[in-house]
Amino acid sequence: MGLGRQVGRQARRLDLVRVGLMNQQRRQDGVDTGGNTASRRRSGLQTFSSLKSIDFRLLWAGSIFDNLALWLQFITLSWMVWDLTESASLSGAAAGLRGLPTLVIGPWAGVIADRIDRRKLVIVLQIFLGVVAVFFASMVATGSAQVWHVFAYASVSAVCFAFIMPARQSLIANTVPPENMGNAFALSAMTVTVNRLAGGLLGGLLITTVGIQWNFFVEAGAYIATALLLIPMKTPYQQASTARFTSVLANFKDGFRYIWRDNRIILHLIVLGIILNVVFIPVPALLPPYASTVLGANASVGGYLLAAQGVGGIAATVAIASLGFVIYKGKLGLICLVLGSAAVLVLAQSHWLALSIAMLIVLGISQSTFIVSTQTLIQSMTPDTLRGRITSIYMLEFGLGPIAIVLIGLLMDLTTVSGALTIVAAVSLTLSLLFLVTFRQVRGLA
Repeated sequence: MGLGRQVGRQARRLDLVRVGLMNQQRRQDGVDTGGNTASRRRSGLQTFSSLKSIDFRLLWAGSIFDNLALWLQFITLSWMVWDLTESASLSGAAAGLRGLPTLVIGPWAGVIADRIDRRKLVIVLQIFLGVVAVFFASMVATGSAQVWHVFAYASVSAVCFAFIMPARQSLIANTVPPENMGNAFALSAMTVTVNRLAGGLLGGLLITTVGIQWNFFVEAGAYIATALLLIPMKTPYQQASTARFTSVLANFKDGFRYIWRDNRIILHLIVLGIILNVVFIPVPALLPPYASTVLGANASVGGYLLAAQGVGGIAATVAIASLGFVIYKGKLGLICLVLGSAAVLVLAQSHWLALSIAMLIVLGISQSTFIVSTQTLIQSMTPDTLRGRITSIYMLEFGLGPIAIVLIGLLMDLTTVSGALTIVAAVSLTLSLLFLVTFRQVRGLA
């Protein structure tokens, strides 16, 4: 029995090494990680080419509802805590809580995504979230919800989110052929950027017209709609799981071993993502003090600034979905880090609303382009049997966002809003330029 396990583990490791070597050879031969040669470009617009797959259409439609629920909750919980406590720190904590569990349970969630049916995992968790949302909405409607109930609800949602995201990201690669992977990730990112705007508008409208409890009822409906859409979905590009043949601990180690020893370039991409999550992602949460103290504007202007970043994100995802990647994805991602960091640096100095809006559009374009290009590269280089684990390790960084918001906020208190953003952006720009020069292998990723 022990000998069989050793043979099985050795065979599995050889398979992983072979896949990594194949990916490396394809990159050296000028073949991009989506399956096309770097020199070959598609003719015409390909904006919705991935939607030709009925399975991806179902997943994409589910993502629209799921991200609507996410942004509804993000906005509503912050507003509700502020209404109950009039505490800015507690209001921000309620919204930022969603990312923290990924730091603790993220890699284990990836193990689960590789051991069981990813589609069924997402369906069950979406239904559970729908039931919990209805229960919480009922508490809000009866006036019995207190602050600790809000944080309990946010915590439950955050844990479920940590398990759902690796599985959902893996399902994108499981529903489209490799050559459509970039388009599929661009369309998926579009559901986030569009709902950042739609969720905010709908959330505010519901609060002011029918009552805040209906935000949670609509959120529950969105979760259930997501689950229903995934029931008929199939995963034609998913490989049979091999993770169940070994222990959970061995699965956990295999994920980290693969990016450390067998395919180190994925680790480089993960390192680049730190700038995204520590500098770019916190900006929307820091716009209220920026609009007030730097621009001398009111809350409505803060809404315009947030919308500007969303417009940039939508423009980027539509462009990628339509035209593909005009240069190598690795080089594009590195350039976007430089441009985004420079945009934040200029934003910190700006006292002119039009310039601030322009810089946030640039930041939105840079952020979304980096996310889509990096996710496409990582998913394309990852064996499907390890997809959940590698995705969860990459997504560990999402838990850094709430921590960065707090630390940058403290720096703002110690200095000034403009000064804190200047320091953070200057460090980010320096590191981005350093990565652009030194990460040669990343630059060559097609």
